[in-house]
Amino acid sequence: LMVAGWIADERQWERLEKRWQKAIAYENRTLPEGMKIKRYHASPMNANDGEYAGWENESPRKLRFTKKLLKFVSNKQMTAIGCGIDLVAFNELFPEHEPTDNCIPYLLCMQMLMVLIGEAMHGKVKPEYKVALVHDHGDWDVEALKGYNRMMDDPKFEYRDRFVSITPLTWKEDVGLQAADLITYESMRWLDDHLWTKRDIRPALRALTKMNDMVYGTWINREGLQDVRKAYDEGKFTNEYKLGIRKV
Repeated sequence: LMVAGWIADERQWERLEKRWQKAIAYENRTLPEGMKIKRYHASPMNANDGEYAGWENESPRKLRFTKKLLKFVSNKQMTAIGCGIDLVAFNELFPEHEPTDNCIPYLLCMQMLMVLIGEAMHGKVKPEYKVALVHDHGDWDVEALKGYNRMMDDPKFEYRDRFVSITPLTWKEDVGLQAADLITYESMRWLDDHLWTKRDIRPALRALTKMNDMVYGTWINREGLQDVRKAYDEGKFTNEYKLGIRKV
């Protein structure tokens, strides 16, 4: 599982929205009827599914389209940030987790992202500049808010003064979520390849790292989860939501 996105100021987000929408419009002008798209959506596009059905023979278009979008976010004013987790290891080490879906791993990654954002901005961005988090609206909105509030209420979280809000929105309401979808998919594919297939980095992500060195990322591996399990068993985590693990 991977949670990722971008850090940028309002001016950059406004600029990105205009360029992103123009790119979608261009693709639709060059696509036949019945194949036009409403948004960039990485997983369906690469699976030739949903509104991307019929794109089986469009591999050159997919790569060109993705690289064009990556160029929009490949500048010093936008920072990519992501956190992944080894779900196989998590489920083996925490078979009792509740809820039983991927909500808890998602929250662990989200909270780690808040730490990474704070670290990325520390000493580089003026303290008066604050962060308003936006995430994709879905089944975990309530839990995401709980996780955010627990980070903000934790006096040990040294970057909590950086954050002002967390808001669930849809891709229609915020084009930035489409950009987040792009970096999340490419990062997730990298993590899968790193853990299981050992394939080389995909062309799109390779292109991004060449165009933009403002990339921060981490992943929670088996060894890290073993440390969490040990600490939890030793009673060092008394707040069940702190790590999202609940004994049953």
